[in-house]
Amino acid sequence: MPNLELREADIVVGPVERGEFDFVTARAVLHHVADSEAAMANMVASLRPGGALLLIEPDFLPVTIAEPPEVRAFWEGWLAWSRGRGINYHIGRTLAPRLASLGLTNISGTAETAVYNGGSLWADYWIETITELTGDLISSGKLDDALIDKFLACCADSNWWTETIAFTAVHGLTRAA
Repeated sequence: MPNLELREADIVVGPVERGEFDFVTARAVLHHVADSEAAMANMVASLRPGGALLLIEPDFLPVTIAEPPEVRAFWEGWLAWSRGRGINYHIGRTLAPRLASLGLTNISGTAETAVYNGGSLWADYWIETITELTGDLISSGKLDDALIDKFLACCADSNWWTETIAFTAVHGLTRAA
């Protein structure tokens, strides 16, 4: 597309090019970044005056009411495991005030949660993810075989319906020159 340039860079180290971009976005990145404050500040610094920043990050709030109780316990263990690895699955809810603290204006956002059942693509994603990580999850002491087995059984049951992640999209503008 004309006038479209894509770049990849380390957002923690510094702005890609200070004040050079009309639009900067990151999707499902910040929850894995140890210094998300620096990353966000560097993304803002890469924007021209009047430029827009769009961040899309997860918030695992829906898992706090997951059913049955064993699935809720699974997610509590998952979140404890992820915190121990520096993953912040609740970062989505913090984006708006963080953008405000960086001086952005016209901040707005929304969150959307997928509702899915066992046997769906989302359930398949979780089966593959948990299967791959089972050894690490168990060795962390945050989860055990019984909780993992219960969760995987639910993911295979087409009669089980749930919500897991709210993806929060927040955007703001830098001040015009």
